Amino acid sequence: MSGQRFVIHGDFISTPDPGEVRIHENAYITVEGGKVSGIEKERPDTGPDVTFIDYKGKLIIPGFSDVHLHAVQYVTRGLGYDKELLPWLNDYTFPEESRFQDPAYGERVFNDVVHDLWASGTLHCAIFSSLHTDASILLMEKFAKAGLSAYVGKVNMDRNSVEELQETTEESIRETERFLEAARPYEERGILPILTPRFAPSCSDELMRWLGDKAMETGLPVQSHVNENQGEIAWVRELFPQSNNYLAVYEDFDLLPQSRTIMAHCIHNSEDEMQMFLDKDVLVAHCPDSNANLASGIMAAGEMIDRGIRVGLGSDIGGGNRLFIGHAIESAMRLSRLLWAESDHAYRTITFAEAFHMATAGGGSFFGKTGAFLPGYSFDALVVDDSRFTRYRPLSVFERLQKFVFAGDDRQIEARYRGGEFLPLPDFD
Repeated sequence: MSGQRFVIHGDFISTPDPGEVRIHENAYITVEGGKVSGIEKERPDTGPDVTFIDYKGKLIIPGFSDVHLHAVQYVTRGLGYDKELLPWLNDYTFPEESRFQDPAYGERVFNDVVHDLWASGTLHCAIFSSLHTDASILLMEKFAKAGLSAYVGKVNMDRNSVEELQETTEESIRETERFLEAARPYEERGILPILTPRFAPSCSDELMRWLGDKAMETGLPVQSHVNENQGEIAWVRELFPQSNNYLAVYEDFDLLPQSRTIMAHCIHNSEDEMQMFLDKDVLVAHCPDSNANLASGIMAAGEMIDRGIRVGLGSDIGGGNRLFIGHAIESAMRLSRLLWAESDHAYRTITFAEAFHMATAGGGSFFGKTGAFLPGYSFDALVVDDSRFTRYRPLSVFERLQKFVFAGDDRQIEARYRGGEFLPLPDFD
């Protein structure tokens, strides 16, 4: 359908900027070549070459973007949340990820991961695989079959892991090259590679240097973690004494390419790091569920927004326990209120519109023009049947969106579109 012209009727709402809400109730969006070409209050003239799709009374919202999650931690969701980050990694995460050297295991898990992302309305994601190249290629294949877009990372880690989940520097470089070559056929389908040093402690100076050179040479994006946990930060200081701070470690190795970097968590930041987020146009992946589950802390989302830093939301499966990004919106708002209360109002709360923006246009900014209903933007949308919430009394379109996010889930999502294409239930057979 993306090559055709069609008109969709429904109740549209999006947040192109953090504090901006645009509502088009009982309106018509024209889609040409997979992109929004117009929004009108009256039904436009439609000839025989135009398809009309009527979702009268349905809520239509931009598709979600999940900008930080780990496909290989899907099975360990909900486990070990009585531990902090580093013990949790050693006791749960690393042993689980080592299982993905078995292709049959990866096949079973990735079918469920990608199906659940489709079900939850996550049309775009930035996702970590494991260090296993074949598993990472398999994950790309699953996204392609489902029609979703993704940045997929083969993880690099040549130190500080369990024996079963560690590669030599030479292996990491060789396998990353193999992964990048194997990724080429998927790129035209919106599944792209992303350089993925797991986090600074898991990569030697030599590997970090090679990855930085590769980012500069190829223009590839980068994803990693920073300032998640105080123990982690102290460890980075010991491992990289020449760097001014944790974020500077990545910059020192050219791993903060301008406007092409996602950094997850970003909780305990210095003033220099906050400025570097802005100067390098880093997309901050706010992962409120994981930050709370692992007792890492609360990211000052309002301060990030006020400084002009780009912020998206991440489910951070498996530190986070829910794939539906509505839960991340809810958690981001709740934690901002706790931070406001516990800091004696030193940090402001975030609004619902700001949190919804993070889940759509904010995170979507890493994937191009998506996450809002604006001319020229990709028509990436979810059709929500929220009739179970409106049968008691009338609600405004904005209230309906709030109700869906806070009280709904994937069961209310009736249809999904990416690039103007209807996305059916994925078939992995």
